Amino acid sequence: MKVEFKSELKAKKGDLLITGVYEGLKEVEKEEKEKLKALSFNGKVGEVAVLPGSGAFKAFVYVGLGKKGELTQDKVRLAAAKGIKKAEALKAKSVVCELLGEDKLKEFSAKAVAEGLILGAYSFNKYKEEKVSLSKVVVAGKEEYRKSFNLGKVLAEATNFTRDIVNEPGNVITPEKLAQIAKELSKEMGFECKVFDEKKLEKNKMVGILTVGRGSSNPPRFIHIAYKPKGAKKRVVLVGKGVTFDSGGLNVKPEQYMKTMKSDKAGACAVLGIMKALGELKPKVEVHALIPTVENMPDGKAYRPDDIITYKNGVSVEVHSTDAEGRLILADALIYGSELEPDLMVDMATLTGACVVALGHYTSGLFTEDDKLAKELERISKETGEKLWRLPLDEDLEEEIKGTYSTVQNVGKSRYGGAITAALFLRKFVNKDKVRSWAHLDIAGPAFLSKPWKYYCEGATGQPVRTVVELLLG
Repeated sequence: MKVEFKSELKAKKGDLLITGVYEGLKEVEKEEKEKLKALSFNGKVGEVAVLPGSGAFKAFVYVGLGKKGELTQDKVRLAAAKGIKKAEALKAKSVVCELLGEDKLKEFSAKAVAEGLILGAYSFNKYKEEKVSLSKVVVAGKEEYRKSFNLGKVLAEATNFTRDIVNEPGNVITPEKLAQIAKELSKEMGFECKVFDEKKLEKNKMVGILTVGRGSSNPPRFIHIAYKPKGAKKRVVLVGKGVTFDSGGLNVKPEQYMKTMKSDKAGACAVLGIMKALGELKPKVEVHALIPTVENMPDGKAYRPDDIITYKNGVSVEVHSTDAEGRLILADALIYGSELEPDLMVDMATLTGACVVALGHYTSGLFTEDDKLAKELERISKETGEKLWRLPLDEDLEEEIKGTYSTVQNVGKSRYGGAITAALFLRKFVNKDKVRSWAHLDIAGPAFLSKPWKYYCEGATGQPVRTVVELLLG
């Protein structure tokens, strides 16, 4: 689907026009208002109605924006997504979308509309015979809003790029394939890219990656992408968990928890999506993307419960569950990232089911000791609709991960506070003398959905690509 912005659209025409309506229908003409009310449409958030077209359009799609005084970017995003979904259902080929909520949000409406259309039209249909008929969408707005529209378009396309990789199954995306995608993206965007094979992993003492990846016929990899623009004023490290498939290892998962484990690479894929957006937007920030990637499988070489491994920074870890593998590979990346001495390091991972229990399927857990960073991420997430909730790095729970025969163990002694103890585990591998600020995002809930929600269909959402890019843009 091609999405265009036109500031001088002399004659609006197409199969269908998408227009926004506030709750109460005050701005709607009397005749249309009566027709819409007959369809039980009142302009509430999420409502959609279709009226027969006349003149230049075959149909008119009305989308609810809710109460005028309570309009947000996310409500516009949702309205645009609802509109484009209805257009697809009506098998429209060419669509014109008005700048929904422009009177209230100005240029931010252009950004939200672009995101809503592109995110809402997404479907992972690569392996299906039927294809979507919609080919072109034109958004009509003022020229001064073009820059904001283009930003929204870049963010949404980077998100969908992420969704595509996450949605690919484990027989397609292996650690080596993920590394290949990283190389191709780096070549396209002009980034530096290094990939560590087993020999380089051993040379760099990345024992977590080697240990977890040992049980698979698909060998592990570590990926380092570097974006170094001239005049960069700060250095950022992004770390993404890249478990291309997680069987649970010898602590094998039950069937109902294993079948969506292609999504355990969502953090790594989000990092790739963020880098794609940065390559197009070119901000003056030096960014290093680090991806430890493995397949967690059980065989005769697989690591075992009770194994003890010692990391490059001297921290030793008792393995109490081979299904808590993500933190073991992230540890290597956090040690490596600390050596780059960044101003900010952010890791993102589908790390714990405990975070889903705490916050549900639609909110990511945020862990950081930096209050200013936490407030900024929370502010941005409200605008992007990628919900975050700050959870405590409760040091009283340190005892939960204290090892009997080692520094720490890789899961807590009890099932309580699992998201927190996982974050505390990761903190052991962040060198506070070299990293000014660190945040951990547990995206286990919203990274992959079992049913449609807002502007997302079933499957990968691409979170938190848009939030992190907005953070880096400042």
